[in-house]
Amino acid sequence: MSRKVIVTGGAGVIGQAICRRLVEGGFEPVAADLKDAVEALDLAAPALAGVTSVVMDVTDRGSVEQAVAGAVAPGETLRGVVNCAGILRDSFLGELDEAKLDLMFQVNIAGMARVTDVCAPLLAEGGAIVNVGSLTGHFGRFRGASVYGATKAGIAAYTRYTAEELAERGIRVNNVAPGVIRAPMSPSMARVSGGEELSASYAMLKRIGEPHEVAEAVEFLLSDRASFITAQTLLVDGGVVAW
Repeated sequence: MSRKVIVTGGAGVIGQAICRRLVEGGFEPVAADLKDAVEALDLAAPALAGVTSVVMDVTDRGSVEQAVAGAVAPGETLRGVVNCAGILRDSFLGELDEAKLDLMFQVNIAGMARVTDVCAPLLAEGGAIVNVGSLTGHFGRFRGASVYGATKAGIAAYTRYTAEELAERGIRVNNVAPGVIRAPMSPSMARVSGGEELSASYAMLKRIGEPHEVAEAVEFLLSDRASFITAQTLLVDGGVVAW
């Protein structure tokens, strides 16, 4: 079976961690991301050995199709897809910006659907899809994250429906929902989360997560070790939602 896995958002902090872990797990990850982000990747660095890349804009169906055609040779199959591309913009009531609203849905929901729609026919029997959601789809304490949280809750629903559609081909679909993960915080993320210290206080484990901890969950769900797991959401949040 092919070991190739397309990872959207693969040039980001979590995306790169996922790619590194997939290489360790014997997969062949293709980091798919926007042109500037892909060009900034140092694929010659030891940390990214075994990772390839392709330019992809998930908001553009043509870009998705072109990227997948460039990454997957004629007659080749995919082992998996990781829908990690995502964007957060704050959306406080009374300050809703139409451009922010549209962008979050176009990337987080429609982008995931485009990639899945293009890649699903190429997935080998026994392959897997892992979507990357967020605890904000299950948790309401981050003021200003309402629209972002709605898109991430939508990822959980999309996961369940596509898992049912693809089950007859032996393809599993699951969702990993991270909590706050250590990475440079965008201004929007800082505003809605209150920063790392406050975010850590919400977790049972009293800390924020590390990118490699998300990557471990993703690699597990892609692997044959998770062969009887589908249509599930796995929260990697240090116990925030359960507490």
